[in-house]
Amino acid sequence: MSALGALQEARGAWEPPPSKPLDEALWQAWVARGRAEDRRSSAARLEAVKWVSIAALVAAAGPWSNIAPYETLVRFIVTLGSMVVMLQALHARQYAAATVFGALALLYNPFAPVFSFSGGWQRAVVVASASPFIASVTWRNARTERHD
Repeated sequence: MSALGALQEARGAWEPPPSKPLDEALWQAWVARGRAEDRRSSAARLEAVKWVSIAALVAAAGPWSNIAPYETLVRFIVTLGSMVVMLQALHARQYAAATVFGALALLYNPFAPVFSFSGGWQRAVVVASASPFIASVTWRNARTERHD
């Protein structure tokens, strides 16, 4: 019985291994790396949205006579792209850019179309609508080059 009692005492006497205190500098560096990675991935997604919107507008302006079946798809792509860029601009407190992209979202709204893709001036509007996206891409690239 003494062996059984000693075994029970050994089981009850277990203690967790001692923990190492948290190194605050190491933790802050880890958090900073995570935030930087989040910013880079967010910027890459925003860049992709802009390029998809540009591609949709250029594709719509190219084969103008064959665009009628895809008009709603182009409107959805451009509206969603405009809304994403508008929200990012609002978050960055760039209200002029947010206003421009908000106007594009209203102009290409697929539920209440302002114009149809059928005439010459409409084609010019579609081509001109790509310019805010192109400007936002080039402005972002110029800004990151200055900060590097």
